[in-house]
Order: sequence, then structure tokens, then C-alpha cells
Amino acid sequence: MTISNETAVSMETVELEPLRKDKKKIFEDILKYLQNNQRGYIKVPTGWGKTFLSKHIMKKYYDEGKVVLFLVSRNNPLLSQTYYDRKKKRPLFPNSALLSSEHKVDRKELAETLRFFGKEKDKGFVLFASLQTVLGKQSSEIKNLILELADLAIVDEIHNFINNRGNDFLNELGDRTKILGMTATPFQGVVGNVKFVDEIAGDMREVYAKTLPECILDNELAPLKYTIAESSEDIFEIFDFERGLDELDKQDLFLDCSTPDKLKKVIRRTQLAKDVYDSLIKHKHAKTLVFCAPVRKRVYGVGAEGEEINAFHAKLTSSVFNGEISVPESEKDPEPILPLNFENYTPEGEFRDTVFISSELSKNEQSDILAAFREMGKPPYVLCTVGMLIEGFDFPGLEALVLLRPTLSMRLFEQQVGRVTRLSSVSGKQQGNIFEISDSIDSLYQRFGEGVFSGEKVDQVQMLQPEIRLEELFSEGDAARAIEEGKIEIKKVELGFQGKGKGKGNRKVAQFREIPVRLPPTSIRAKYFSRLLALTEEKDIGAFEREKRELMRATLRFRVREFRDAEELAELAGNINRLKREAYEDRRLGDVSRQHKPKVFGEVEWLLKLQALNSLKYNGGHLSMPEKNQILKALNFDPDFRKIDNLRLKCLKLGSAQKTIPELVKVLGFVSRLSSSETYQFLDKKKKEHWKREFLPAVYWGFCFIDDSPELKELFESTEWDRRVKNIIRQK
Repeated sequence: MTISNETAVSMETVELEPLRKDKKKIFEDILKYLQNNQRGYIKVPTGWGKTFLSKHIMKKYYDEGKVVLFLVSRNNPLLSQTYYDRKKKRPLFPNSALLSSEHKVDRKELAETLRFFGKEKDKGFVLFASLQTVLGKQSSEIKNLILELADLAIVDEIHNFINNRGNDFLNELGDRTKILGMTATPFQGVVGNVKFVDEIAGDMREVYAKTLPECILDNELAPLKYTIAESSEDIFEIFDFERGLDELDKQDLFLDCSTPDKLKKVIRRTQLAKDVYDSLIKHKHAKTLVFCAPVRKRVYGVGAEGEEINAFHAKLTSSVFNGEISVPESEKDPEPILPLNFENYTPEGEFRDTVFISSELSKNEQSDILAAFREMGKPPYVLCTVGMLIEGFDFPGLEALVLLRPTLSMRLFEQQVGRVTRLSSVSGKQQGNIFEISDSIDSLYQRFGEGVFSGEKVDQVQMLQPEIRLEELFSEGDAARAIEEGKIEIKKVELGFQGKGKGKGNRKVAQFREIPVRLPPTSIRAKYFSRLLALTEEKDIGAFEREKRELMRATLRFRVREFRDAEELAELAGNINRLKREAYEDRRLGDVSRQHKPKVFGEVEWLLKLQALNSLKYNGGHLSMPEKNQILKALNFDPDFRKIDNLRLKCLKLGSAQKTIPELVKVLGFVSRLSSSETYQFLDKKKKEHWKREFLPAVYWGFCFIDDSPELKELFESTEWDRRVKNIIRQK
């Protein structure tokens, strides 16, 4: 809908359901913030209601006769959902327009409309637009008018606007335009190379935030049960590592189905997901979304004329869930027989219980599948996809999620989890259920060894472990209380078999036993930390600079929540101390190694102890004083919590090159100046290596004392630090 003259202006009012009292306060706080600031963003989980809140903010400006832009990037469904009033089957704002690749409008007429409302002081206008269309050649006039006339720009999923053309467009908006971003995940990229929303501009600030555990505790989102099932497969045998650990630089791994044996493994892994799902889901007609993995290599000869099959794993999974594929139970079983054509429909033309959706399907067929999937009590009950429906898919009735794709992106992971956390009064959903299939990652350390360090892939490798991702997901907010109250459940299943089934292939019947998973996953982190220590211990060349940085980075991931955590960390610290002593006495080492190796182990040992003390001080509010003292004793410290700050300073003195906080402040000020892009690019290779070796470790020590020094706090919270430093800080 566009308007070209004053007589066509609609006088209809915009009707919205009122905000709850708590969201009304947030609404008022945001408006107050925008009075004195140009840019800000809110961070809330998917399903919290940020789009509904944005409609109230748009209405406020609209009623004041302002020009408002609602902007998204590559999410036309979200754009249309926000533009239309579904109940009244018309645009939400009478004076508004929708500009996207799927909704064609007359560009000249829309330009006239924008000019009219830019001059009109009593009548508001809202333009709902996709970034790609605004930046298209045909929309250059509209873009210039937006830059000139927009009073407010609301940017949904603003994480898609970091360091790209969208970022440039937002920075073109003048002082007149207020910018409010909304996101559930204020970052982009894979672990080790993450960009953050506040990098969009120096004055971009978080206005409001609420975590997933907080929303679950406040009954704003559904309780969550997360079940991990470990396959018997080696991740190296299932996924494609043709480019080695560089494959971890993407947000997804690709399945390898290039041989019959590999295809058997993929099918067994997929069948495990179905067995776990069938065994543990209570409501057999629960609407379930399955995220499948992309496939780079696959066996040909499957499908019509042996052509390559788009979304192969989604189609394969739908056939497994429908019981159409015989599942090989061992390597000796014959090759699985796959359908010549993967079908979503029964011979009678009805949807099967499990279907797939992919980009190759027509828009009409995709719409039909989604419409049928949203209808409760009728097939399809399970919907398989690879890359679709991760963002902007709003279906509160979704009860279960199956993850068959390991991801290296926390943003992608959080978006996936957010599909099942919405509350639904229609489906009767009691909780959101997530089932993840995980594979053994031990072989990556064995096969790539030194490459884990040289490519700085430690974090990426560990992110393949579900417990590590879950700890990151629940690192903010009172997740512990939500777990204690049973509103968040994290379980691991042990697999066994009993007898023979009556189904296709006379398969054994899978039996599962659920075991609670502890957070923090200290034992898992300690296991992989020990592998890093072993790789370092075996090395006999150089100053161990990369090893030191990665060990220190990994050290800051540990948390102490209870006595068992302290015991495990004390054992780990003891092992590091033993390696330090052995390095001092190892006469086989060269001169450089003998000089540096013991010092590396010593610094890591004391940083580990400092991190344990920090965790106890700042996150130990749930512990009694006797429990805190008991933990200190387990860590081989004086069991007197009143002395904890002295103990923390002792760790700094014994482990760091900088013995006091003022020394840290001085060195990190120097790091800040050197790390800026303007300076770092002019350093020669030798100076850059010196910078990394001598000064970068101080970042880890400094982070532990942020709350002890206003200077350090200001430095670490500044937006000027270069991304190479910021990635250390923000991913700790």
C-alpha cells in the first residue's frame, strides 16, 4: 500500500494489544534512552516478544507524525509478518508500505509518498523494507529519501548488520534518525572470529537485556529439556575434513556420504536420532523440526538418473523417520537401499508423517508444507530441513527439535534453540524438547595434533561438544536456579538394546537411560585441557607462544560451582605443576625450550587457580561460608574466604610477569595502543610476534581483575580495542 497525496491519507487508528506492566516499563526506558542517544539495541531471547514491543515503539513515533523505517536483512517472512495485521487481514499501520523482493511496489509512487510524509507533521508513516531491496539500483531514490527523512529506524536481527553493507547503511543515517536494534544473539561468526553488534558504531550500546534462563523462570518462555545422545561414530568418519581443521572456520560441518560405508554410518546416526525421539517424546504427534547437515560429498546413483540431490540429508532423514530405509546395524550388513525418489506425499496425495522442505521446492509447495505443519493433530508431524527456518520461523506450537548438524556458531545454535521455547496455549505444550546427536571428537586431537595449536582451533574443536555450547548458552542469568527448579533439564542418554523389534528389518529395540548432565562441564573441559597439556609436553622446539595463549584462553573457561569442580581443578593444577617440574629437569630439551617451557606451565597453573578463586568470589553466592572454605582447602589455599582477595593477588604475583594491578594497568594501556588497527598494521613481523609473546598474555590476567580496578574496567569495556583483543575478552 502506498499513498501519493493528502486526500488518500488514512485516518484509521492503529490498535495494538496493551503491553504488560513489565514490558511497559521497558518500553518507557527505551523511549527515554532514544531521547538522549542515537543508537542502541536490546538483547532478548527468541520468543520473548521483541517484535511486539517494536510495534508499540513504531506506533509512538507514528502517532507523533514521524517517518519510521522497519528494516531486516534477508528475512522476507519476518518482514511480512510484522507489516500485516493477521487478524484484520490488512496492513498494521494504515499509512505504510512494504518494500521487498517478494512484494513489488511502484518505486516512483513510493518516493512521492515518502516526500509527502516527510513534510507532513501530523501524520506518520512506516516503511517496512529489506536491506537488499533498499540498496538495490532501482531503489536509489528511496534510499536517499530514507537517509534524509527517517526519524526512527528499527532494525530487527541487527546481528546481520555487522561490518557489511548494512553496517555502512546504518552509519549513513544522519543525526536525525534514531536507531534501535533488536536481537537474540548480538554477534556473528564462528568461535575465534566473532564480530559484535557494538562494532557497528562507537555509540551503539545495549539498552536492555534479558537471558533465556531468566525468561524461563519468569514464565515468559517454555521450560526446556535438552537431551544429548552420543553416537558410536568418530566425527572424522562422518563429516568432511578434506581441508583439515580449516573446516572449522565455517559455521557448519559438511557430511561425507562419498562411500557406501560412510553412508551407512550417516544412516545409523540418523536412526539413532529417531530411536531417541521415539523413546523419549511423550506426545507421538508432537510437531518436530529436524535440522539436518549440509552434504559436500555423497554416493551417486541415488535418485532419478543419478543426479545430485539438493538437501540430501533432509530427504534421507525424512525417509529414515518414515521407516522407508533399512538401517544397517554393522559394517557387514548389505548396503542400504535408498528410494529412487524422495517423496513428501503418500500415494493418496496426503502428506507423510515426516516431510522435508528445501529451496528447490516451489514457493507454493513450501507454503503448503508450512501451513500443514502448523496445523495441530494432522501430518506432517516432523519437518526436516538443512538451512531454512533457523531465523524468523514463528510457530509456538513446535514441541521438539532434533539437531543432526554440529555448529561452530553460537548465534546459529541460540537461534535453533529458540524455535522451541515459545509458549503456546493452543498445542498444550508443557516444555520445549531438544535432542542432539553428538559424535566423538577425540580423533581430532589425535589426527591433527599440533595443528590444534598452530591453527588456533582449540575453541572451535571444543565447541563441537554439546555440553560446552550449553554452558555458553546458559552463561548469563540464573541458569543454576532454573535447573534446580526443574525448568531447565539437561540429560545424556545411555544406549542399550533389548530383544528384537517387529519393525522393518527386524531391528533390535533401542532402550535408553537418562543421566543428568552437570553444568559447568568441568570434567569434560579438564579432559580436553589435558589433551592440550599432552601436546605441549611432547613439544621440544620454540618458546611455546601459541601453546601458552591457547592454554591461558582455555583456563578462563573453567568455573567452580561446587566442591567437585574444585577437586577436579586441584587435580588438574597438580598435573600442570608436575609437568613444570619435569620440564625443569628434562635435559633433553634444547636451550630455548628449557628456558620457556617450565614458565609456560607455571603461568598456566597460577592463572587456573586465579580463575577458580574468581569464580568462587563472583559466582559463589549460592554457597555457604563453610562450603567456600572447603573449596579453598581443596584448591590448596588457606581455608578462609575473608582472605580471597589476598589469595587472588598471590596468584598474580607468582604467575604473571606483571606482579601488581598497577603494572597490569600500565602494560594493558600499551597493549590497547599497539592493538589498534591504525598501529598494528604498521608493525613488522618481528614486532608483532613480540607483541603476542610479551604483552597479549597480560589480557588474560587483566580480565581477572576488572572489578578491582576502574582503569581496567574502562579499558576492557571500551569499544576501541581491536577485534584480535576483543575476541579474547568477549569469548572467555
